Amino acid sequence: MIRRTTFVLVSLFFIFFFQKETFAKTEEASPVNYDQLLPIAKKFIGVPYAWGGTSPSGFDCSGYISFVYKQLDIDLPRISKDMAKEGEPVKRFDLRVGDLVFFNTYGSDISHAGIYIGNNLFIHSQDGKGVSISALNDPFYWSKRYVGATRVLDYSLEVGQFQDVKKSHWAFEAVQTLSKKELIVGYEGSFFLPEEKITRAEMAAMLAESLNLKMANRSKLFKDVPSDHWAVGPINALFKEGIIKGDNSGNFNPDGVVKREHIAVIFNNAFKLRTSPSVAKDLNFTDVSRDNPAYEAIQKLAASGVAAGYDDNTFKPREDVKRSQYVAFLYRALY
Repeated sequence: MIRRTTFVLVSLFFIFFFQKETFAKTEEASPVNYDQLLPIAKKFIGVPYAWGGTSPSGFDCSGYISFVYKQLDIDLPRISKDMAKEGEPVKRFDLRVGDLVFFNTYGSDISHAGIYIGNNLFIHSQDGKGVSISALNDPFYWSKRYVGATRVLDYSLEVGQFQDVKKSHWAFEAVQTLSKKELIVGYEGSFFLPEEKITRAEMAAMLAESLNLKMANRSKLFKDVPSDHWAVGPINALFKEGIIKGDNSGNFNPDGVVKREHIAVIFNNAFKLRTSPSVAKDLNFTDVSRDNPAYEAIQKLAASGVAAGYDDNTFKPREDVKRSQYVAFLYRALY
């Protein structure tokens, strides 16, 4: 009896710890979503500069960068000149979103740093202005003091290329274009995860960035989107513009999966989709009745060519939207 009890206890011990170890490995294997970087960085715009500051109550330049990257589980040194030793050196003409840019503002060594956000712009915390966006090619100040850059993010492929979106992929053009426009970044290791379902927070982040909305409002406008949520900025920005809204309980459900009918309503609000009555008249989806609250938006979305129906004359309004599908919709709406 003792021998059997011991065997059971040992077995349970191994099962528990092996399962725990497997779970830990699975967690470690999950790639980091780099599309969270810009919303995280931009939501602190306006936070005042504070010498030695490392929190949203006040940042210095390196304290700000460290705080932002910590949200992506990336640890960086505390001082700018030590940050410059991290990652791989990058030429100025090869800068990508997330690269660290360094400056000599005192005349002797690296004394300032920022995060490159695309279009020759970088975001940083500077004395007198706090967290703000500046032009890298500013001829009067920053361009003259630029020292160099390093890449701490894992980009395995060139911009516009992803390991899991080959040229043969149906959404290749949309994904590549938005990536080259620096509107999407993808995941660690140059993955895009096209078959993953897109969440409402991810949808909001991509849309707000595409519309170039200000994302510095960290107020708690929804019960389930606190000020420290990575997408609070874009969610609040879209809400302010009347593009999105929450449910009757005051929640936004940021981790919920986006449905096709959601895209119809949101894109109709964002892009003011229009169509001629003759085109809309030809649309008669068998699974979208006139009493559906999204009926008109679905009609406009389909008639505008952003999202067509299926061969069986259905729209599938409650179908989950994948990341590849969402980027294709966004690409068609923008271009």
